[in-house]
Amino acid sequence: MDKRLAFHSTEIPILWSQMDANGHVGNGTYQFIFDEARMRALEHAGFSIAQLRKDEIGPVMLKAELTYHKPVSHPDSVRIDTDFGDGNKIKGKIFQNMYRVSDGQLVCEAIFLAIFFDFKKSRPMKLPDYFVSRFSYNH
Repeated sequence: MDKRLAFHSTEIPILWSQMDANGHVGNGTYQFIFDEARMRALEHAGFSIAQLRKDEIGPVMLKAELTYHKPVSHPDSVRIDTDFGDGNKIKGKIFQNMYRVSDGQLVCEAIFLAIFFDFKKSRPMKLPDYFVSRFSYNH
């Protein structure tokens, strides 16, 4: 996301149980944290998680690319900036940067490729026009 403003920012505390034997958050945990931030960003964009479940639709990740920069550990918190883009009616990218709250340092950059999936029909679905028009710009 470089110098662009994020569509949504959220702060998440690091839990003691998320640390690995080296005393910092294990790399597998980053995916869980990014996932929580993505869902909060979707809610902010007007996608009710409760409604998505009721309608049996939702986001499915096709690809994840993470670049780690700095460690983070308990009892710190992280701020995740989330933006959507490079999309069309079926798929798009989610750009996320994670920062340590204590010092503002960039911890991890992530790019996810995702689709919205209709679980009743077992196939990808088209995104609403308002979402595509709002987030289909190029990064």
